Amino acid sequence: MRTRLFVAGVPKPVLVSGLVWAFWHIPLILSGRYASGVAQVSAMLFVIGTIADAYLAAYVRLRSGSVWPAVTYHGAWNAIIQGTFDRSFVGTHLAIGESGWLTATIAFIVVLFITRGIWKLQARPGQPLILPSARYSSTLTV
Repeated sequence: MRTRLFVAGVPKPVLVSGLVWAFWHIPLILSGRYASGVAQVSAMLFVIGTIADAYLAAYVRLRSGSVWPAVTYHGAWNAIIQGTFDRSFVGTHLAIGESGWLTATIAFIVVLFITRGIWKLQARPGQPLILPSARYSSTLTV
C-alpha cells in the first residue's frame, strides 16, 4: 500500500499509511479484545505508537526495496511486545505493551533518530521507485 500511496501522489504517504494501520486495529481496541486498560486511552496510545512504527517500517521497506525487512520487523515487534511484554507486565499495560505510553514514547524517539534525513526510495532492490508525480523524486527527506 505504501508505495501505491507515493505513486498516487497522496500527501504525507507514510503518515497516511500509519493512520490506516492504526485505525484498522481501533475497533478491536475499543471492544476490549486487543489491548488492556481504559480502551480510549489505549486506542490513543496505540495510534501514536503505530504512526511511529509506520515510519520505521516504511524506512526499512523503501530503503531496502523489499517487503521482507518490514515483515520481519513487524513479526519481531509482535513477538516481543505481545508475546513477552504483555505477558510479563500484567497490570502495567498503560506503560508497557503495544498501547503503553512508554512503548509509544520510545518508539517515537527511536524513529526520530533512525529515519531522519534523505531516504532513497526503491521499488525493488536496486530499482528506484519511479513516481509520475512531480511532487516526489526517488528520494524523500523526512
